[in-house]
Amino acid sequence: MRALDLKLMRYTLAVIWLVTGVLSLGIYPQQQSLQLLEQVGLHGVAAQFALYASAALDIALGLLTLYRSMQWLWRAQAALVIFYSIVIAIFLPQFWLHPFGPLLKNLPILLLLWLLHEHGEKTT
Repeated sequence: MRALDLKLMRYTLAVIWLVTGVLSLGIYPQQQSLQLLEQVGLHGVAAQFALYASAALDIALGLLTLYRSMQWLWRAQAALVIFYSIVIAIFLPQFWLHPFGPLLKNLPILLLLWLLHEHGEKTT
């Protein structure tokens, strides 16, 4: 795999993480985010903490993805995508039928992470 291809994959993933994190900080209506978290079982301060902590984590992963290529980073991201997907599938099953396919879009993200893990720099 060409170095340019790997760099473009990294930048694509970085944009996904960064935009998701920024949107979660308040561009997307916070009340709607908190309503989704209520369906997961989080309420009040716990829901707000989860919202801001996950936004910060997404932004951190985006920044790391821009500047570093490490196998542990791809594994951590894959684990988080799988975790988010499982939580959504269990607690927000309406997203399985959503016409924009928010859960299905995790499949190409996982593929990108796999390709970066297998073909990127072999630092741990």
